[in-house]
Amino acid sequence: MEDSRYRSPEDVLLDPLFPALDLRLRSGCHIDSADIAEYEFLTLVTDLLQGFYAGYQCRLVHAAEDYWYLLSEGDLLGHRRLSSAEMLVGQVLALMRMDPAWLSDTGWLPRGKVLETLEHLLGRQRLVAQLAPRSRGRDHHADDRKIREAVDKALNGLEALGFVTQRRETTELIPRPCLMRFLEPVRSAGDVREALTRLVQEGEVDLDEDEADSEDREETDDD
Repeated sequence: MEDSRYRSPEDVLLDPLFPALDLRLRSGCHIDSADIAEYEFLTLVTDLLQGFYAGYQCRLVHAAEDYWYLLSEGDLLGHRRLSSAEMLVGQVLALMRMDPAWLSDTGWLPRGKVLETLEHLLGRQRLVAQLAPRSRGRDHHADDRKIREAVDKALNGLEALGFVTQRRETTELIPRPCLMRFLEPVRSAGDVREALTRLVQEGEVDLDEDEADSEDREETDDD
């Protein structure tokens, strides 16, 4: 798609939308059609931006589910890795997004259902080990609190990256199209949902083969 406003990379870089959008992309944020102005902008200037980002060893990706993200393919800008909790919650949300039974007529998903699904898929013992690790003893109420806090923190991280939108006054969230990026490791599987379920249950934490390892941001609290 061509636009007379954008004849060169310089035209793109001077657009008032670009600085904030560039920062979002570099931070790992995903842009979909809910980001109306930014999405249209990227659609118009893709070819011009590809050369610009190639200089940073990055590639602007337009995924099959119709969202954009910036993929780092070198070391110049580094690589961002999700925490284990963000990965786990993201995978579960991707599963739930593929199952209409979980979604209301409006598309909003009760947060409590996320916790229920996590425990159903992992079992109580593994869920505690994953999200509420303790160096000594067990305390059911403390474990429940730590699990809720870990899920809340993961959801906030996923929201910052454009994976979900939260409505905190009603404790609901809406899964956004880019959650389907969590399907990358299993896209070639015959039954994608079954394969992703196995990844969740087995503790698989790699988003896709293009993501390189870096420091994990997950923190462990022994309280």
